[in-house]
Amino acid sequence: MLAKPSRDLILTLSLTVTFVAATLFSLALTKGEAGVAAIWLSNGILAAMFLLLPWRLSLPAAAVCFLINWLAGLWLGNPLGVGLVFPMLNFAEAFATAWLARKACGQTMRLTSLKRVAQLLLFAIVPATAASSVVAADVLTLFDRSFNVVLSTWFYAHGLGMAIALPAVLLIARSDTVRDFHREWPEQFGLYCLMAAVCVLAFVPVRFPTPVIIFPMMALIAFRLGPRGAAVAAMMLASISSSLVLGSQETHTGATWTMLEKTRGIQFLIGINFFTSLATALAIADQKRLKRLWASRTRVARAAQARAVAAGKAKSEFLATMSHEIRTPMNSIIGFTEVLMKRGDLPEGANRQLTLIDRAGSSLLTVVNDILDFSKMEAGEVDLSPRPVEPRAVAQDTLAIVAEVARRKGLDLQFNTSGEVERAVMIDDLRVRQILLNLLSNAIKFTERGRVRLDLEVTVEGTISTLRFVVTDTGIGIPTEQATKLFKRFSQADSTVSRSHGGTGLGLAICKGLTELMGGRIGLDSASGYGSVFWFEIDAPLADAEAPPPTGGMRKIGELGAKVLLVDDHPVNRELGATVLTLLGCEVVLAENGEEAVAAARDGTCDLILMDVHMPRMDGLEATRLIRALGGPCAAVPIIAMSADVMPEMVERCLKAGMVDAVGKPIQIEALHAVLAKWLEHAREAAA
Repeated sequence: MLAKPSRDLILTLSLTVTFVAATLFSLALTKGEAGVAAIWLSNGILAAMFLLLPWRLSLPAAAVCFLINWLAGLWLGNPLGVGLVFPMLNFAEAFATAWLARKACGQTMRLTSLKRVAQLLLFAIVPATAASSVVAADVLTLFDRSFNVVLSTWFYAHGLGMAIALPAVLLIARSDTVRDFHREWPEQFGLYCLMAAVCVLAFVPVRFPTPVIIFPMMALIAFRLGPRGAAVAAMMLASISSSLVLGSQETHTGATWTMLEKTRGIQFLIGINFFTSLATALAIADQKRLKRLWASRTRVARAAQARAVAAGKAKSEFLATMSHEIRTPMNSIIGFTEVLMKRGDLPEGANRQLTLIDRAGSSLLTVVNDILDFSKMEAGEVDLSPRPVEPRAVAQDTLAIVAEVARRKGLDLQFNTSGEVERAVMIDDLRVRQILLNLLSNAIKFTERGRVRLDLEVTVEGTISTLRFVVTDTGIGIPTEQATKLFKRFSQADSTVSRSHGGTGLGLAICKGLTELMGGRIGLDSASGYGSVFWFEIDAPLADAEAPPPTGGMRKIGELGAKVLLVDDHPVNRELGATVLTLLGCEVVLAENGEEAVAAARDGTCDLILMDVHMPRMDGLEATRLIRALGGPCAAVPIIAMSADVMPEMVERCLKAGMVDAVGKPIQIEALHAVLAKWLEHAREAAA
């Protein structure tokens, strides 16, 4: 690629040669009685010189053009004074046009749209040529020239010539106009040769309007070669058609026209074809630019999507790691605390201290669960599992969970029902209980004295039952202006509440998300100092089958009587698991990793396997697959994942590996008992 100084020098020489050729052509073929050429493209070339070249090159080149213009006029018979007036007026007109063009179209002079071309015509070319026409007509009257003849001839010749030549030269000289129209040189050469042939054929003197064939050819060039191609075709049309028409005595129809009629007709023909094809080329260029922009934005969007996916994956991995690292020590804290609290030989002070430890551990577990639940909801990974349940049973189970906390605070916990509360409906009772438990826990947390009441109202219309749960407390209340932000993530009434009562501010956001996932609504009525009323309602279809028996009918702790293989690489977790399983009446076999688990499972004497997932040497997933591959009783023994990583992706991987269920750490005795009882019962039924 040529350096910029070399390109400027080549452009200077090219424009100078073009100006000389255009000047000689116009003066030789179209000079009228008043000495004014009827076709004058030269000033457009001169104005382009001022716009495209630096002053150090444009001024010397303009001086050369001035001299050539003066000498050509003298050679063709202009008097000395008149010959000097013409180049001076031409120079002034070109300079004024260039100055106005920069004001109208900016310093870069990029004709990238029809709007910019129109601005160039209306705000630069028309004013400059109109002013120069008046001045020329006025000055030339001093030399016995007709004012009206000079005015009309000058304006038509210079105005149309400038309108054709200046945009054409600017488009030809700008390399960026071919960005979206790059074609191989044989195609370009062939199209321009075809254009030259069409220009010749268009003015063959026959009785047929042959000039109509010009437009299709210029449209083809506009489509294939863009704005620059349209400009080159216009210059070819101007030079060839002018030479043929002005050198002939007759038109293509055989009619005899005057020189003035010929020149104006040919200029209008060139201008109409040029601007029509240029508009077509600019529209195509704009379309290609929009496609390029769309493609660029698509790439940016895909890159952003890839970053978002990577960020989501990183977030999931971080949450899984955080869950594992926090839940592993919490497993020992909460698990051993529950074991010790079940002992009856501890002094009163020790029981109180264990209770405080248990509360602190439960609070920390709630924070971790809130973060994980909210992450699942944002990722759209929460699935509903409806089953037939009684609304009263769901409410009573939830109240039983918070009853002890309310009793310790001296609060009156009340429960009222209305409607068909014992008629089974299809709902995800775990998610409903999660919402209800959050609302009840908040009510108890923020109420220091008085009562907390749960109202359950069931309304049946046809096959749909509407469940409305209302939790009312006599606590601190919430100011009306702050109530609207409570259901947003990480929001609480104010920082004082956060410091006094703790929490992540995610609980109500999770409640809102779960309620909306079930197609319901949630809200509150509250005022500062007058307590709060939180409510939510959902629609549920009536169940065809009867609801399962309430959880109160489950086996009591200590009646499992099963042999359980406990696999965990952490010695404290093994000790805690063995202690809890012993409390549940189980015989415990221990293994430290997956290899020991496979070896221990070969004899087929275990009723159930509790398998940790993350272990060295061989993890729980690989161990499960190998145990299932052993066949026989090993293929049917229930394997339950027991891990601090409770993210949905990990649970799904566990199930695909051959496990039947998953329980999270920290170990909670009642929850573990329920899962073990469930799968031991399934195993016994299958064996029977």
